[in-house]
Order: sequence, then structure tokens, then C-alpha cells
Amino acid sequence: MAPAKPFSSIVHPFDSPTTPGACAYESGLPDAKNALVFIGGLGDGPHNVAYPRAIAKRLESQPALNYSVFEFRLRSSFLGFGFLRLADDVEDISALVEYLRSIGKEKVVLIGHSTGCQGPVSDRGALSKEMGQSKLEESVKVAKDIVSSGKGHERMPLESLPDSMQDTPISAFRWHSLSATDGEDNYFSPELSDEVAGAFWKRVDKPILILHSGKDEFVLDSVDKEALVKHWTTLCRPGIASRLSGVIPGASHKVEEPGAEQWLAGTVVQFLQDIN
Repeated sequence: MAPAKPFSSIVHPFDSPTTPGACAYESGLPDAKNALVFIGGLGDGPHNVAYPRAIAKRLESQPALNYSVFEFRLRSSFLGFGFLRLADDVEDISALVEYLRSIGKEKVVLIGHSTGCQGPVSDRGALSKEMGQSKLEESVKVAKDIVSSGKGHERMPLESLPDSMQDTPISAFRWHSLSATDGEDNYFSPELSDEVAGAFWKRVDKPILILHSGKDEFVLDSVDKEALVKHWTTLCRPGIASRLSGVIPGASHKVEEPGAEQWLAGTVVQFLQDIN
């Protein structure tokens, strides 16, 4: 991947009942009437995922669509996710949407990356790949015991966490949410029954584009991504899942390959054209 180059954005300070000093960062067409809001994954924050800028650039070549791209810092951004919940993200995103409406944005479309969409990568699956299934289940039990004792807000013991989380403060509750089959963050594990997963997908009542990275390093090799995305589309309400849903060819988790990035940008623009 080429080194990042300097780029410009417009900073929007806005009032948030949850986050003092909240700011959103706008890229692309100035004064666009519509907004595409990027939500990063665990450990992400504004501008540390590159492909939103590729999407913004592609949208500049489609002025009739009239979209700019927004990023912002949630309370859970960067290393803040360990002691927060998805409900906190909902509050922060809602505050931004309210601000965007207040400045005249007509359509607001959310684009999520990794846990920011909630998925489609299963955090449980990624942790299993790193730790091994038996060690993961041991850590889930530790977390469940701590939560059951009424101390779910306390930090998980380091010996129960994988190497990648040794420097990340995370509560027992959030660890359980991410790593347990019945955790509140576990929307996308392939092991979920259709009864459970279907209830999640059927909540969506607006058009949705479902994309999976073709070579995602955090996904178990046993997962058939094409089949999984196709199955998810069947769990959605009729007519909700985009015809463009599928797998991003050759893409890693953050879609850092130039060809994959351009494929993603083009597909997102096609989706926005479909719903315009």
C-alpha cells in the first residue's frame, strides 16, 4: 500500500448530548445535499481507513448524485470501544444524523466497516482464528462469570485475552459481547441459526448493500464468503438487499489493495445511484 498523502476536509463542530466537542469531517463535493457517513470498526477512528477517501473522490466525478463523505469520532473510536456498547454508538450516530439534518442534508446513508456495520466479519470468528477455539471458550467463560457476579464493568484479566488485545482496555461485558455466541455484538457469526440471524436482518427496512472482502485476513478459511453473503440477502425482507451485494475481489479487511479499493468505490456509487 502506498504511503498516505495529505488531504483536505471540512471540519463540522456539532452539539452532541453524549460527546463534548464533537466534530465531523467532510470530504468530497462541497455543499452536497446528501451525506454518506462512514462508521469504522474496532480500533478505527476518523481517517485511519483509506477507502472512504476513494469513495469521496469517485463521488466528485458524479455531481448529479450530490453526495459528500463524512467521518467522525465516536466515543468508541480508536481504543475507546472496550468500555462501551453498541447502544452508545447508536446515540453518537443519531447525534450526527440530527446535526446533518439541521444543516440541510436530505439523504443520509451509513456505510460501516467491520464492527462499524456491525460486521460482516464476525469478531468471534476472528478471535477464534487468533486464539484457537478452546482458549476462546475459556475466555468467554471467564467473562461470563465476571458479568454474572455483577462486575461486568471491570477490566478483563490480561491472561484471558489474545496477544492483540494486551494493550487494549476492555471490560468483561464488552469482551463477552464480542466473543460469545450469544453476545450482543455477535450479529454475523456463520454459526448463528437462521432463526437468530434472520431476526437481525429483518430489522433492516431500508435498502442495504452487503459486501464482504474476498481475502479478509480475519475470516476463517472455512467460510464461503460468496455463499454467506448470498444467504444473508435471502434473510432480508424482500427487495431490501441490493443486487450489487457480493464479495470484493482480492480485498483484505481494510480494502487496501488499489484495484479492490476502486471496485468498492464504484460499487458504492452504483448503489447510491440505485437508491437515488
